[in-house]
Amino acid sequence: MKIFFLDPDLNLQNEIDICLNQCRLKIDVKKTQNEHDIFDEELFLEEYSLFILNLKNPADTKILDFIRTNGKLAPVLLILEPTLSPQIFQTLSSFSYNDIIIKNFSVEEIVYRIYKLCHIWNDNIFYLGKGICFDFRKRMFIFNDKHILLGKKEALLLKCLFLKFHGVTTCTEIISFVYQNEVVSQERIRALVKQLRDKLPYDLIRTFHGKGYQIVNDLVK
Repeated sequence: MKIFFLDPDLNLQNEIDICLNQCRLKIDVKKTQNEHDIFDEELFLEEYSLFILNLKNPADTKILDFIRTNGKLAPVLLILEPTLSPQIFQTLSSFSYNDIIIKNFSVEEIVYRIYKLCHIWNDNIFYLGKGICFDFRKRMFIFNDKHILLGKKEALLLKCLFLKFHGVTTCTEIISFVYQNEVVSQERIRALVKQLRDKLPYDLIRTFHGKGYQIVNDLVK
């Protein structure tokens, strides 16, 4: 996977690059501080899965039009400086940016946005938003300053739900993933779901009666 990343802050770019590659398999991040460099990539635009742009004038669509004109429909994440006037949003609302993030954000927050835009999840770390993530390896759910340690099966259940984030996870899938196909009653699954819900700081799991369970993260739109 390859990302084009334009931002004048090289330190920020490096921090995000490191975080991405600690959390997933190798992601190739092309970092540049010069807006003109995007035009040198005309023959290689198809290689990019995401464009992250911090533009001097975000109301100027020249770079966005260049990307779209050359047939590249990969998502574009626009970074805005906090000094920009709020009126800029009215102008940007008519442009085809897929997402907008305003500095100063945490590295974890933009990594979450990148995962969301590229429809990818890490196998072990799942970001839900600023200050909210689940680290399967440590069996830790992090909610701002709270670090909630989960039991082994609770962590397996939560990972199982995350791996099917956009769909409903059936009880059969839970039995296979969490219990390794052990003979398990519906009551035991419901008890595990309740046990996990009781530990989480907000309502993250929705029940679909007769179907299964799904992650529903209403804190992040």
